[in-house]
Amino acid sequence: MNAIRTPVAAILLALALVTVAGAQAGPEWFVGTVLWISGEGMALALDSGSSIAIDLTSTDQGDYQTLRSGDRVVVIGTLSRERDRVIATSIRRAAN
Repeated sequence: MNAIRTPVAAILLALALVTVAGAQAGPEWFVGTVLWISGEGMALALDSGSSIAIDLTSTDQGDYQTLRSGDRVVVIGTLSRERDRVIATSIRRAAN
């Protein structure tokens, strides 16, 4: 049964990433836990199980200056053209 779950999960994750990548016109919401935060960058462990880099240069510093590793947040932003990071426009603490 586990042999079936792994490929299915990988396919679903790939479809989700393609959907997010194709929807660059509007902001997207990313919910997860802060892995690390430093300077103008952050890594977020998504609730879906993957992780993504967050570019903080377009976000008000007040949105993230008190965040620490382990904090749950909602990041609102757009996927970069290279699809390797989210360019955040807003960050809010999430309910646990």
